[in-house]
Amino acid sequence: MGNEYIEAARVFHEITKHSYTSVRSSPHFLDWDNKPLPYKIYPGAASIPLPRDLNLSPTPALAALSSYVPADFSAPIDTASLTRILFCADGLTRQKRVGDDDYHFRAAASAGALYPIEIYLAAGSVEGLETGLYHFSPADLRMAGLRRGDWRSYIADAAARRPSILRARAVIAMSAIYWRSEWKYRARAYRYCYWDAGTILANLLAAAAAEEISAEVITAFEDPALERLLGIDGDREGMVALVALGHTDEPAASSPAVEPLTLETIPLSSNEVAYPDLVKMHRESRLVSADEVAAVLGAKLDSAPTRSLSSTNALHLETITSEESAGLGETILRRGSSRAFAQEAIAAEELATIMAASSEHPQADFPPLTDTYLIVNAATGMEPGAYYYDRRARAFELLKPGNFRGEAGYLCLEQPLGMDCSALVVYMADLERALRAFGNRGYGAAHLEAGILGGRAYLAAYSLGRGATGLTFYDDDTTKFFEPHSAGKSPLLMVALGVPSSRMKS
Repeated sequence: MGNEYIEAARVFHEITKHSYTSVRSSPHFLDWDNKPLPYKIYPGAASIPLPRDLNLSPTPALAALSSYVPADFSAPIDTASLTRILFCADGLTRQKRVGDDDYHFRAAASAGALYPIEIYLAAGSVEGLETGLYHFSPADLRMAGLRRGDWRSYIADAAARRPSILRARAVIAMSAIYWRSEWKYRARAYRYCYWDAGTILANLLAAAAAEEISAEVITAFEDPALERLLGIDGDREGMVALVALGHTDEPAASSPAVEPLTLETIPLSSNEVAYPDLVKMHRESRLVSADEVAAVLGAKLDSAPTRSLSSTNALHLETITSEESAGLGETILRRGSSRAFAQEAIAAEELATIMAASSEHPQADFPPLTDTYLIVNAATGMEPGAYYYDRRARAFELLKPGNFRGEAGYLCLEQPLGMDCSALVVYMADLERALRAFGNRGYGAAHLEAGILGGRAYLAAYSLGRGATGLTFYDDDTTKFFEPHSAGKSPLLMVALGVPSSRMKS
């Protein structure tokens, strides 16, 4: 029915909710022999190696997270700076052998470490790199050549002639191969793919800022046009977002005609399973015409109910200076996902710093859609309890005091991580409000924003020597816990913050 048929998103969200009953009544057993490959490989494509002497940025991570590079000012991009950005976004940071299995760890967090997101690059004005369309291979730090020519104008045509794309030095296209995440999470994987794209974007935007290169996230585009360009089908692999990278004074010239892309890829597993509910959700969120793109870009959010924090309710905390955080490159190499927390307190200033550094809205073509709630278990200088975090005012509002470790552990599918962490951050959104404005496209945008904010929280936490991990949840129970403040809102992502247990770190 198309993007305006928002009943599709409503139904999908309901049928993919977790509850105490649902996770027990529909168990899912993993077929390890059929686990998909975490990399897309084009065996017949010519590829070029990227520089391996990376010299990752020493810019303090907190500074990179809060930096703003104006769209009309940007340093040149060469292969070295481009490689640093791509590596920080989705590079292979380390490998670990456990028994007979190899575990690959990437720069950004991924739900279940399944890595469904693929990165393509349309290079236009990158020193040392021929104009063309490429696919980034994190496994060996190479770029597979897919098409010759400058494709920036073609991509801009699909995105309502977005000025940032027309004058970008390069354009990144991000897609999701759903089966990688479906293998474990079934239809609910659609949500997780946007989380994963968001955490990658959090790293990418910080890395670009450290290079003084502008970056804008774009979600309104004609899907079929980009699917043709990338040679993807839109069902098995679908578009997620674009990033306009850098700025040139001259707009891109006309692009060549798009011919079918016939390069084959290695199968991910012996038997790929498609989940119809996920396929339907993505089909109903695609924008298939210039008019649909224009409608999304021109949409306005309904006014949200205003709740001003009074001086008596607002808790403003001191934050740590950016110079006290580790460098961005060091932080990304250090980052993992904490497997256990020590039930120890972090300082309130640390929590305030993580929240402030992670809450800035990215340069994007969609407005802020998410709200932030917390269960604070142990933060020196803060009363334990449930909080709302005002992203604009950078202030905490205590909703209800108390020790809620048990509730926090229950809400995140009864995982000890929620109970043992210092604070559990919950990103929520009024999905009805987003859907009324942007159609089904608003569903993905809200989850994408939550992923970006969560990814930034990861980086901020690790830059301060703390740990973080992303978690899923019982949907309706989470909303009820924060009511009445959270009435009408749906949880999108949880991130646990705290002191990693020395017994188990990754």
